[in-house]
Amino acid sequence: MNVLWIALGLVAAVFVAAGVWRFFAVRKSGTQALMRALPAESIHGWRHGIVRYSGSRMSFYMLRSLSFGADVVLSRHSITVTGRREATETEREFMPEVEVVIVFSGDGREFEFGCDRLTAMALVSWLESAPDRRQVRSDMNVLRHRAFRTNL
Repeated sequence: MNVLWIALGLVAAVFVAAGVWRFFAVRKSGTQALMRALPAESIHGWRHGIVRYSGSRMSFYMLRSLSFGADVVLSRHSITVTGRREATETEREFMPEVEVVIVFSGDGREFEFGCDRLTAMALVSWLESAPDRRQVRSDMNVLRHRAFRTNL
């Protein structure tokens, strides 16, 4: 019986450590936002979290999650903004910092992204500044070989 309590204590300690690590590691970097998957009714489904933009990915980390990785990862080229609206009075009651809700689809799913106006502008700017998907990237090894080849 003692072994069972020790095992349960170790499992609880791992969960607490994961929660504390995620809270401090994720919270200090990124942009605060709220996100929910659609379809959703009324005020249900909103999740507080942190959004990080890196290269061609947008990662959303829920604050109340024990996962060591991002909870939602979307490719920049798959995100399409489909609408924008003001937050409703009911939504503002429990998320007072949210002014704008952006509706977008990405990777075959639809989401709502609640944030302040500056964060909304940052998201749209990040999406619009993406390089064209058709852009051909040069292979640096081929270019290096061409630049330093010798004609004998």
